Amino acid sequence: ISAGGGPWYSNTLKLLNPGDRIWVKAPGYGFVGVGHITGHSQPAASFDLETSEGRVAAMKILREGPYHREFIGDLDRCEYFVGVKWLQTVTLEHAVNEIGLFGNQNTACKPTTPKWRSTVERLKQYFPDFENS
Repeated sequence: ISAGGGPWYSNTLKLLNPGDRIWVKAPGYGFVGVGHITGHSQPAASFDLETSEGRVAAMKILREGPYHREFIGDLDRCEYFVGVKWLQTVTLEHAVNEIGLFGNQNTACKPTTPKWRSTVERLKQYFPDFENS
């Protein structure tokens, strides 16, 4: 998971801790996955990905998106990454988006509203592998 462009976007990633379960919602599409956080948020410049050749700097591999590359040395505006072990994902075309599901404009949040509980119960039907580790 990544966020960047300023503290308003990236600071919420600090709410995430290793082992936390996350449900990921792609803006404009819906929920696309469930997984577990594997580490704390890190600036893009220091985040590595595991490949068949071993650990490699993420910014050497991720070439499709800009990932705020112009701010790579600016810890306030650079992109931040958090590792995820995915339990189940779907394509954007199969994203789960229903009226009444919880939504939030922040990059990450720890929802406490009753609406979130009902959203999780509904998502369990679409993501039956959510409990597998």
